[in-house]
Amino acid sequence: MGRRAAAPAVPRHPRSITAVPSKGAVFGLLVLNAFLPGAVHFLRGPRKLRWLFLGIAALIWAAGSYLILSSLTSRVWLFNLVTHPVASMVLIIGLLVVSAWYLFSFIDVLRLIRFPKLNGGMKAAVIVVLVPLLVLTSGSTAYAAYLLNVGRNALGDIFSASQSLGPDKSYTKPSLNPINGRYNILMMGGDAGSDRVGRRPDSIMAISVDAETGATLTVSIPRNLQNAPFPDDSPMKAALTTGDGVDGTDGAFNCGNECIIGNLYSKVNEKYSSLYPGVGDPGGQAMLETVSAILGIKMQAYVIADMDQFSQLIDLMGGVKINAGNWVPISGEALDNVGGGHKPPEGWIAPGEQTLSGYQALWYARSREWVNDYARNQRQQCVVQAMIKQMNPLTLFTKFTEIVKAGTKIIESDITTAQIGSFIDLALKSQSQPVKKLILGPPDLVSDVPGQTDFPTYPDFKLSQQKVAQLLGKTATTGTTPPSSSAPPASNGTTPPSPPASSSSPGTPSNTPSKPPGPPITKEYLQGLAVAAYNGDAGAKDTLVGLLANNGACTPG
Repeated sequence: MGRRAAAPAVPRHPRSITAVPSKGAVFGLLVLNAFLPGAVHFLRGPRKLRWLFLGIAALIWAAGSYLILSSLTSRVWLFNLVTHPVASMVLIIGLLVVSAWYLFSFIDVLRLIRFPKLNGGMKAAVIVVLVPLLVLTSGSTAYAAYLLNVGRNALGDIFSASQSLGPDKSYTKPSLNPINGRYNILMMGGDAGSDRVGRRPDSIMAISVDAETGATLTVSIPRNLQNAPFPDDSPMKAALTTGDGVDGTDGAFNCGNECIIGNLYSKVNEKYSSLYPGVGDPGGQAMLETVSAILGIKMQAYVIADMDQFSQLIDLMGGVKINAGNWVPISGEALDNVGGGHKPPEGWIAPGEQTLSGYQALWYARSREWVNDYARNQRQQCVVQAMIKQMNPLTLFTKFTEIVKAGTKIIESDITTAQIGSFIDLALKSQSQPVKKLILGPPDLVSDVPGQTDFPTYPDFKLSQQKVAQLLGKTATTGTTPPSSSAPPASNGTTPPSPPASSSSPGTPSNTPSKPPGPPITKEYLQGLAVAAYNGDAGAKDTLVGLLANNGACTPG
């Protein structure tokens, strides 16, 4: 009788199994690796490395859980993580490591499931499952690292973390701390172009934001304002106290029509940059100083937007919604004359609720034909407020690359990149807060010189400071809450006019002029008047001035 054959030995460790797993096990191992990259190696890999692979999978889950929970509990923490230059680089490296680990672990899973020994149909099925899993894991983390790097580079280009002083020197602007509980930022719209020398702020707006709530005050300063003062510690004040009459006397920028505040930026960069050693943009610093003296609040940083490129950003964001109070012309070609006139308009922006394209929004914020600068200031405030209110995180995410690339061409600032996250959080908070608005000129304030309304040669800076302090809930001198029943008197002894609807919480524009008797106001009717005015019809011009009066009336849509 022959000897019975010995039974096959049972493997001591399941991981030493080299047979091809079942179909269900193959797909189960692929899915398991997607959730715990490396766990498959704990089950079927080398015994000496199994705990290392499991530890890496646990570390990835722990890091991911920490990021998610921290983001859910603190929005500003998330913003700081992705915008801070050091933290974002650490995150980018971490994402790339995770992406590479996913790629390695999936490729090695093919070895562990004995992919070459699978039949043809099973191989195809494995590939069909594997490719989407690779895209969702390794691909998505690599793409997230790419987007973060794009944003990081763009923020580095836009916001000045360090300004070079020379081969062996560097100046780092410190992070901003709230002053009396508020951040004070100066926004300027530059009008540099091929037909202009240097950059001149076409719009000047101070924005004061409550550091806790995001409640905002915007103050528009007419670009034609003259006699701009400087604080006592400003080098410009000393330079303009010589009495030489070139650019100013008594420490103010007051050499005549050439010394309007809109020309200060380029003038400083051309002639006085040596007064600001180590400062990357002397013109921007000088603007911060003079606006601080005008408003009586310390301006801490500036943002300059290239107005000619600004329309691209608005188009990428899907336009801007507004409720326009009156017709606004899209000016025709500029005429080379002393008056700075234009050919008849190339189009008109109608009153009412609408979404403006970038081109329309740019003209809506800049047009000033047949009105004064103060109407334009109102519209500029409205567009800025509308953009903040309508900031859409989904749009920012889906068009992130295009938006940040456009931003590098549009925006410059001396805010440090380390603080951008906090300001993004404040911008989102401000969407639900009322916005107070003030214009340094009619209809909010009047000059203390009779007849000086459209061109404030001698503005009442004391009144401006008092009005700003009142809107901030303080007095300019003591910092206490002013009596609600009184308004600050002007220097000529008169009481300034009450602010219009634009100076309070947003509402429906109420200062649109009533329709005069005669033809209905249409763009065809207005265009006919514009053509007649261009051809010298003074009556047509006067009619346009009356019809377009107060076309600054606007609220965000």
